[in-house]
Amino acid sequence: MHSDHIEKKLGSVFAIAIGLFILEIVGGVVSNSLALIADSFHILLDVIAIGISLIAFRIAKRPHSSTLTFGFHRVEIIAAFINGISLVAMAAFIFYEAYRRFLVPPEIRTETLLIVASIGLCVNIIMALMLKKESRSNLNVKGSYIHVLGDLLSSVGVIVGAILIFFLNNSIIDTIVSIGIGLLIIRSGLILCKECLHVFMEGTPKEIEISEVSGELEKFDEITEVHDVHVWTLTSNIFAMSAHIKVRQEFIQNPNALLKKINQIMKEQFGINHCTIQIEGEYDLIHPDK
Repeated sequence: MHSDHIEKKLGSVFAIAIGLFILEIVGGVVSNSLALIADSFHILLDVIAIGISLIAFRIAKRPHSSTLTFGFHRVEIIAAFINGISLVAMAAFIFYEAYRRFLVPPEIRTETLLIVASIGLCVNIIMALMLKKESRSNLNVKGSYIHVLGDLLSSVGVIVGAILIFFLNNSIIDTIVSIGIGLLIIRSGLILCKECLHVFMEGTPKEIEISEVSGELEKFDEITEVHDVHVWTLTSNIFAMSAHIKVRQEFIQNPNALLKKINQIMKEQFGINHCTIQIEGEYDLIHPDK
């Protein structure tokens, strides 16, 4: 049900973003503002990002198979990674166009620019509020939220730039604002890509400390030693863990009660949903070389 709620919100934001993109690209062309055109392309990335997210949610619902035993959860991370790369690529385009405009500064229609940018700011605020809550718990939604938040801040920059152009009568300000938007976009893209790569590399989730997981396991009276502990992320808020534990002899024959307690503690304390525990005898009963 929670994923369905997120999907509906993304669908609403997707429709709003399409309308805003059309408004800003037309407004950018009419006003001859690179800053507004850059912002409209950023919104186009929102449309693409949210569209990919919606597709990812649908694919992630497919059941697991013998070849994909964890199902399609990682599709969400792949979608978020594509979003991050698209941000970096768009920033490169903006920098190139800004360079051209530094060489030949264009004439800007500030009234049109200011009106369209103000509407864009209001719409971006609405979209950001719609996604804010879910962005804290879902990496893919976070990617879309970063896009929208970047648009919100860039809309502020476009408005400030339009006001300065109006009073100073210097169109180069529009190009400077577009570079600022490009820097914001590339920073967001790199951060998102870094988070996705951390998941692909099966890095420990930032919410979890391995030492704390080991320490929690060592508190059990049945366990004498904990080693080879690994924790990684399958997708947003779905964590997996594997560990080797040495168990006292009196508990080695009936480990089910211990495994049940471990699973419960890991889920309650750390939000780890999948636990794989290898049990070893207290006195090294396993001798693979013999």
